Amino acid sequence: MDGQKKAPGRKAALSRKEQALETRARLKEATIRVLGRIGYRQMRIADVTREAGVAVGLFYHYFPDLKAVTSEVLSDYMAEMTAKARKVTPSDDLFETLREQYKILIGHFEEQPGLMRCMLQASEEIPEFGEIWKASNRQWTHSFARRLSEALGPEKLDRKTSLLMAYCLGSMSDGVVHEYYVQQNPDLADCVDSRDQLAEALATLTYRAVFLANPPREKLGAAAAIAVAPIASR
Repeated sequence: MDGQKKAPGRKAALSRKEQALETRARLKEATIRVLGRIGYRQMRIADVTREAGVAVGLFYHYFPDLKAVTSEVLSDYMAEMTAKARKVTPSDDLFETLREQYKILIGHFEEQPGLMRCMLQASEEIPEFGEIWKASNRQWTHSFARRLSEALGPEKLDRKTSLLMAYCLGSMSDGVVHEYYVQQNPDLADCVDSRDQLAEALATLTYRAVFLANPPREKLGAAAAIAVAPIASR
């Protein structure tokens, strides 16, 4: 008899736990949608709870404030971005690796332009997320620098120079993609026809900056016009 009485209690407790996890997930998903629409600086707790379909007071059962839920959802998204980037297997062909990496970066901006905008806002205003943001960017840049050094050879490119190049080239790509998808620059909108074209353009410019040469002609497609101008040493 005792065993029969205890079983429903455990089942009910598990159900409450599942409901709590579901509510927490709904709040996080609602935060992502609100961030995407209006941004971090304009977002209020009432916006999140209204989007999630729950009472305002319930928010505080799961998160102490907006900073906490924002930091968590943006950190989750950054982890997802990193996981996707790691799926690209580095090859001896730097141009192909660059093109695939840029496609992934552009894909994130294309799918979640509002969320990508919020990452920059939150990195400046939420110290906890700011540290995660900076650590992730440094990790990516150091990885890129090692790739550049391997491509050119350590005898031609020392550690400090490769790191400087990685920061410069990474800032170029981040800036262009942000300008196109977040700022919605009309000049870029007139120039860019597709994700593939933009990824190839960035890969081509990066390749030219590193090797002072164009990528092999047979590898070029949508952005082949960028490789028309010859590069000559002075």
